[in-house]
Amino acid sequence: MDVIREYKVKRIIQGRIPKGEDLFKWLTEKAKELNIKAGMVSGIGAVTKATIGYYDQIKREYIIKNFNQPMEILSLKGNISVKDGVSFAHLHVVLGKEDFTAIGGHLFEGSEVFAFEFEIVEFEGEAFTRGFDDQTGLYLWQKT
Repeated sequence: MDVIREYKVKRIIQGRIPKGEDLFKWLTEKAKELNIKAGMVSGIGAVTKATIGYYDQIKREYIIKNFNQPMEILSLKGNISVKDGVSFAHLHVVLGKEDFTAIGGHLFEGSEVFAFEFEIVEFEGEAFTRGFDDQTGLYLWQKT
């Protein structure tokens, strides 16, 4: 079953998140505030600490880890859709450590912004809705 849609760009929003804000929370709330139901998110910057997760496909649960250290945000990439009737941001991040190694995963609340510049591209058209997928144990885009 293909779950594919074609969109046109409605608007592009660029900005900077204030130092000290929670990265995940701020982007999620901004999507709700701007009433964005379909779109994509990207950005770069730095965090003073981060909370990321890895989805264990066997146990069907996230393994969440906190990193209490300054790191560069080499890349943040994600999408915006609808879950439970409201805007929902699904975000992944790659972080660079002081020793020049990289870590990455699903972004969770608990990542504190040092500096962050972002783009949100809002799409024009019907948004995907997330629903529980029995095969993966994840909330994925549903075919409607």
